[in-house]
Amino acid sequence: MNPSISFTDPGAILGKTFLRIAQVLLVILAVCSGYMAYLASEGLFSGWNIEIDSDLEQLFPGVSPDSWILYLFLGLAVKFLFWFGILAWLERKI
Repeated sequence: MNPSISFTDPGAILGKTFLRIAQVLLVILAVCSGYMAYLASEGLFSGWNIEIDSDLEQLFPGVSPDSWILYLFLGLAVKFLFWFGILAWLERKI
């Protein structure tokens, strides 16, 4: 028996389809998060009244609330791209 999965296997086709849909969704979320980070860097969220936890202010003194929003969206974009890479690796294994 051949140990590799054939492309006529319905489970492999379903798995590849699910991974492809998840990859598209993650790329869309990463692009949207990157765009929101760009808007935050341009000062779109400067009018928002947000309060940063005092523990975070002690860890990173001098960081403005606008910068926190920028870092939040950048972190989300990096996380989405990381999971996209994992799904791309899984797709190669199927």
